Amino acid sequence: MVKKFRPATPFLTPFLVSSYKNFTDVQLYSQIYPLWTYSYLVALIPIFFLTDALRHKPIVVLEAMSYCASHAIILWGNKVWQMQLMEITFGLSTASDIAYVSYMYAVIDQKHFKRITSYVRAATLFGKFLAYGSGQLLISTHLVSYLQLHEISFGFGCITLLMACILPSISSNMIKNKNLREVENCDQTVEINDDERVSLNAIPSTVGPGMKTYLQNVWKHLMIFKSKRTVLKWCIWWSLGSCGSFQVQNYVQNLWALLQQDDEAYNGITECTATLIGAIVCFFVQYLKIDWVKCGELVIWINSMIIAILLIVMSQTTSAFIAYIFYIALAIIYQLLMTAASTIIATELTTATYGLVFGSSTFVALLLQTILTLIVVDKHGLALDIRTQKMIGEIFVTEFTPTNQCPEKDTLT
Repeated sequence: MVKKFRPATPFLTPFLVSSYKNFTDVQLYSQIYPLWTYSYLVALIPIFFLTDALRHKPIVVLEAMSYCASHAIILWGNKVWQMQLMEITFGLSTASDIAYVSYMYAVIDQKHFKRITSYVRAATLFGKFLAYGSGQLLISTHLVSYLQLHEISFGFGCITLLMACILPSISSNMIKNKNLREVENCDQTVEINDDERVSLNAIPSTVGPGMKTYLQNVWKHLMIFKSKRTVLKWCIWWSLGSCGSFQVQNYVQNLWALLQQDDEAYNGITECTATLIGAIVCFFVQYLKIDWVKCGELVIWINSMIIAILLIVMSQTTSAFIAYIFYIALAIIYQLLMTAASTIIATELTTATYGLVFGSSTFVALLLQTILTLIVVDKHGLALDIRTQKMIGEIFVTEFTPTNQCPEKDTLT
């Protein structure tokens, strides 16, 4: 919860356009905010290779350090290039977040994945709920300014850095022993075609000496997408869903700013409500009796259509209240499906592949978002207004729903 206690997050745009910083809306969404996407994409390439190789913890520490650096720049920077540097360091922090997920799956038994995923995601969202709720309360009661709220976030970032440094390291023996238990508990064999059968547990669990051996192991790990259609399908949704979520979260504050009739922003209570309900939903996902292999495509398709409708209304409404409510609905759907996707994907993987698979899925999401950002947001592209951007997001969701991109049945025998 401490890791996600960032009360200033919903008020970043109001702070940057206020008298403290005096940036314009156009500067924010066409010159400053796009840098996060580009930085995230570039940083993710080495991150998802190094996460497993370095046994997760160093990247977790890097995430906390980058977050502290980005918030320090927010507090003391006043120029466009400084805010661009802030977005670059925050992109590095966001890219490193994948190590936290893979660290969690590397230290717990596979039989606990469903429960732990629900608990951790619920705890994360509850931390955001407390942060956004307290942030809105402090701003609405005028107890603190936007500047002081960002100073509070910076302080909690420093606490997170200290906590990351004292996390127990993961040794090679821990990984090896966990893989041996997985082999004993489940002798998984996957049929790739009529003439070839490959054992998933035959995949090497550690990084061998030399770059050539390491790359060979990486290639074998990536073959999970060919042999396990369930993993491929949900990773496609992970990538598309994350891309859409990133795009909405990056620029929704600009939309809210257009719709607000006065200087009073209710961004905090909106994010607070979304995370509270999302935390409750994530907690109860573990109790849902759904055969995700059989019903997954239908669930993805229905929710993608709902998301598209919500985005259409958000892009056209003139009511800030409606924009807030529909954003909450979007966030809840996203958290529900991401919790399910995390569990489904993780249960099909070996310990050595968590960082690579989750990282590659996130990389695809960032690649898609980079393309969107370059075309519709960046000043070097079309630089469309915020409402048109939301319409583009709706088209993206409906056209690229992954229900028809994978075979209906898994190839497990």
